[in-house]
Amino acid sequence: MRLEPELARRLASLRRAFLEEVPVDDLDAADPRLLADIAPLVDVFGQVYYRLEVEGLELPPPGPALVVINHNAGISFAELLGFGGRWYVERGSHDILHGLAHDAMLRIPYLKNFLMHGGAVRACHENADRILDRGRKILVAPGGNLEAFRPHRDRHRIRFAGRTGFLKVALRHKAPIVPAVFIGGHDTFFVIDDGRRIVEALGLHKRLRLDTFPLFLGLPWGLAAGPIFHLPLPVRCKVRILPPIRLDKYSPGDADNPEILKHLYDEVTGRMQEALTQLAEERMK
Repeated sequence: MRLEPELARRLASLRRAFLEEVPVDDLDAADPRLLADIAPLVDVFGQVYYRLEVEGLELPPPGPALVVINHNAGISFAELLGFGGRWYVERGSHDILHGLAHDAMLRIPYLKNFLMHGGAVRACHENADRILDRGRKILVAPGGNLEAFRPHRDRHRIRFAGRTGFLKVALRHKAPIVPAVFIGGHDTFFVIDDGRRIVEALGLHKRLRLDTFPLFLGLPWGLAAGPIFHLPLPVRCKVRILPPIRLDKYSPGDADNPEILKHLYDEVTGRMQEALTQLAEERMK
């Protein structure tokens, strides 16, 4: 049976996204035409597999901004892909959202190509500056590996560990901060312990930029150790985007002011924790 021409074209674009090699840190790898082709397919995946709901897509302002999220589900953060698909379907493929990704994710063949065509770039301050200078948006999860593998009992807690680098970037560019809270993905596996003591004992943070060496239950491994992929369960997921925090009253020099950084850190994490707690309570009803 022949595929409909439209579907065949989109599948060909999806294949290209995985196979076409692009240089690391190439901001032009996120081609709006390619994104327009593959976004509906990724959106369908999110809706079917995760029954993903996304609230507040109208809230991010035009132009540069930091979309700040909590990191779920270890490195199998597939709900984020569904969110990206919905973002481009609803907001258009020209409103590019560049995700800051760990170096290790961009060393995986084929996945690296797909992520970069979707907007991912290596996580560093230089790339963040380049993105905002282009008038585009950054998606950042300040909690990183530490939050991605937090124990199951802490799955409804924001864990940024006092990191303020994202705030310094936002202040230098006076870019609005748009908090967005994810829930559900951390139920796709069960983290018993995050293994931070192992990381400290073996010096893995300096050697591999790891914050955790988790012990978890997940498919297909059963019991597994280390920051490795798992097959996520098809749990119901939701994303709630919150109103932007504007930085008009601040100056770029405030990026070096510890009091302002603490105030903004408390505001961002406080709003996100309140929203995550509310989402968790709604899931219990």
